[in-house]
Amino acid sequence: MQKTKKKPSRTLQILGVMAGLAAIASLAVLLVKGPWWFDGRHLEGLTKDDAPKAVMVTGFRTAVVTFGLAAVAVLGSYLTWKNLQVTREALEQTQERDNQQHTIAQRNLAHTRAIDREKQDLAREGQVTERYVKAVGLLAAESHTSQLGGIYALERIMADSPEDALTIIQLLAGSIRESSKAQREANGGSDPSTVREPDRAAFTVIARRNNGIAGTERTRALNFRRANLAGVSLAGIQLSALFGADFTSAKMNNADFHGAALMDARFSKANLRRANLAHCELSRAQLDQGVDLRFANLDYADLSGANLRSAQLQGASLKRANLADADLHEAELGVDGESLAIVEAVQLLQAHVTSSTRLPPHLAGAEGMAEHIERCTQEYIQGVKHGEELPPSL
Repeated sequence: MQKTKKKPSRTLQILGVMAGLAAIASLAVLLVKGPWWFDGRHLEGLTKDDAPKAVMVTGFRTAVVTFGLAAVAVLGSYLTWKNLQVTREALEQTQERDNQQHTIAQRNLAHTRAIDREKQDLAREGQVTERYVKAVGLLAAESHTSQLGGIYALERIMADSPEDALTIIQLLAGSIRESSKAQREANGGSDPSTVREPDRAAFTVIARRNNGIAGTERTRALNFRRANLAGVSLAGIQLSALFGADFTSAKMNNADFHGAALMDARFSKANLRRANLAHCELSRAQLDQGVDLRFANLDYADLSGANLRSAQLQGASLKRANLADADLHEAELGVDGESLAIVEAVQLLQAHVTSSTRLPPHLAGAEGMAEHIERCTQEYIQGVKHGEELPPSL
């Protein structure tokens, strides 16, 4: 709270004026009568024309005047200092009041801006919700044209509202699964031979818009189990990040995933026959349980640490593919009378190849292959002793 300086009362002001007048009168009297009060005995013996008398009176009066002037100077200095002090205090009070007003104005401005932002956010959320409801309505329509409109409207919402990306991707992935299920039921349980255009568009949107999702939410969102994605193409998409996606039992034959990021993805039991997976990042991917990779293009793919147990690789091309630490237990690479996988022995020597891996004769008889197979087989047996599942053929 700002302190206020008390003003002197009217009585004190009057007393001050009277004291000043009294001081002036006293000084005047002192100038006239002072010489006789202080040195009257000497002055009485002198006549008016005596020089010593004039000197004494003049000297006394000069001393009184000098003392008076000195007193006035001291009083003036004091009053000047006091006036400066009062002025400084008034200036400080003014600055303090201005600072307080500035602080209050800033707080009010910040509060107003916060309210405006809140109103804008509420308005934007309302608009997003309205757009989302309309897009979902289009997605549920019978017409493929309407469904496509709904899909691309949802993609635009993801761009404008990244926090809604997870929900939208789950919705689109669910739409693909439901559509595939409906087509199987219509075909008496058989997978359809073609992919509906809305499903193709939905998958493409997911592939290029899911980079903001991570962790367990990502795996849950990218659920394409038993989805019909045969022949889908990601060609021309600058970034297709599908790592961690679940394609278990999905139909993906003839699909074009060239250069896609598919690390940690699950393709167990999937149909990837004649699929283009060249230059794909498939490290730690699950390509097991009889996944059909026959005649697939895996050239220059990164399969380091991938699980290829029981994978069907007859006729597949693995030129320059990275097979470091890949698990090829029980994998089928082709034998006499079958189409042979295109792969070099040096690549297989970096992978886990056991006695249950079916290799073409020219690869099985390659230099160092027998020793490598024996070593990998023993590693599997040792792993079984430590609690791993026993391979059926060992």
